[in-house]
Amino acid sequence: MATPTDWLARRTPTAPDELKAWLTIAGGDTEPERGDVTLPELLVEAGLVHLEEAVARPGRDREAAHELLAADALITYGCEAAGESLDVGRALGEILGRLRIGREGP
Repeated sequence: MATPTDWLARRTPTAPDELKAWLTIAGGDTEPERGDVTLPELLVEAGLVHLEEAVARPGRDREAAHELLAADALITYGCEAAGESLDVGRALGEILGRLRIGREGP
């Protein structure tokens, strides 16, 4: 399995370099240790890390805005990656479930 950065590098148009840095910051740019983790899940998990950081910075905070933009982009790319799955509906359903319960899980 390719890393999320490898996958992002193949997108057209290519993802901004800043997004790749945000992915790395969230720890989402590694090949999964477990074989059951998918590329969409890695991207969404990285997005959730940044979403939690944004929520932890209430008020008018430029860094929180950057965190929120990174979360949005990574979760969106996670949905795009899910669109490449054999069972798109199932892959997107898993993402929605993950977003519903957050990063910490049930």
